Amino acid sequence: MNSRIGIEEKALPDGWRMSSLADACTVITSPVDKKTVEGELPVKLCNYTDVYYNNSIDSRIDFMTATAKPKEVEKFSIVKDDVIITKDSETPDDIGVPSHVKETINNLLCGYHLTILRPKKKVSGKYVCYALTSRRVRHDFYRFANGITRFGLTNESYQKIRVPIPSFPEQKAIASLLETWDTAIEKTEALIAAKEKRFKWSLKTLISDQQDNPKWRRVKLGEIGAISSAGVDKKIIEGQRPVRLVNYLDVLNKDFLSSDGLNHWVSAPDRKIVQCSVKKGDVFFTPSSEIQGDIAHSAVALEDIDKAVYSYHVVRFRPKENWDLLFRGYVFKSSHFYHQAYRLCEGSGQRYVISQTYFRNMTICFPHEREQHRIGQILHTAQKEIELIQAIVEQYRTQKRGLMQKLLTGNWRVNDASQNI
Repeated sequence: MNSRIGIEEKALPDGWRMSSLADACTVITSPVDKKTVEGELPVKLCNYTDVYYNNSIDSRIDFMTATAKPKEVEKFSIVKDDVIITKDSETPDDIGVPSHVKETINNLLCGYHLTILRPKKKVSGKYVCYALTSRRVRHDFYRFANGITRFGLTNESYQKIRVPIPSFPEQKAIASLLETWDTAIEKTEALIAAKEKRFKWSLKTLISDQQDNPKWRRVKLGEIGAISSAGVDKKIIEGQRPVRLVNYLDVLNKDFLSSDGLNHWVSAPDRKIVQCSVKKGDVFFTPSSEIQGDIAHSAVALEDIDKAVYSYHVVRFRPKENWDLLFRGYVFKSSHFYHQAYRLCEGSGQRYVISQTYFRNMTICFPHEREQHRIGQILHTAQKEIELIQAIVEQYRTQKRGLMQKLLTGNWRVNDASQNI
């Protein structure tokens, strides 16, 4: 047998088999919708988003309420160790996203656009859930999803999508080992969420709540610096000098800018390079967006960035006064500043814009320089701690992906895997 499937089966270790989803699990596609109909039984409904955004289904999720017929309750109730997958989507990449049912929840039904994969004898649902996230199986979902503008799995698809199945004890051991990584990732993400909540509280306490402090100085931006925009676009023109570009996404997604973090290059004439230079302490703002919440995001240049300009989608504020650099990075993150921006921005629905005139009239409050330094250091230390933990959780995810590749192909057997990790 020379097919791709045949080669895969020969490559499997002893005791493993390649099985279709339909052979490994009973496939139950749900038609239960979100409606509440008089005379039907009240139920909880596991919806598409419950599956898409959660690795597991348990009682911590706030399920919606609906109604269903008695036969639907009997057939489409979810039980412990089921795997629920997304059956259809606007893109084939989102087909077959799995979630494992950790506990049986009374009157919880599988909703429309989802399919229950109920493991058959000697098949672990938790193992199947991990197997469905492997690159090879994800490729099968992509290949066998039908559609043009909307994609979905047919009954025949479950016969074509194949997963490697080891012995039942090895399935459970593999799932248990991978769950250790998931637990570490989940706990680290919870720590990040707690740190971010604490950071927001510190930002509010140290800056936003001080706007009426009589010891703080209130000024308009136009009184303490120059607001300007540029005409540098993303083109590269022969004969012009190549320069780094501070673009809209840099300002939207970063708090501080340095030469190492600027990855876009354009070309500009010499006069534009002078006019649109990036100096230490410059503050850049997003002046427009289709989303009001993206208005007036800011990023501060931590250094003079040689041969760099800023995009015409960005506004530059260059302060005349010498005030603390880190504090400068956070004072524009205060709710006081954002509320001004939302109040002053023009437009609705399609595009929101703050003019340079409005930017010049926006106010900030700041204390003496020693207090600025203290506040900046506190907030920057907290932010760096969050970034460090975020890097750790990314390492966990990378390690888990590598481990899955080894374990779910049988390259590492469970007994050997613990010695190789």
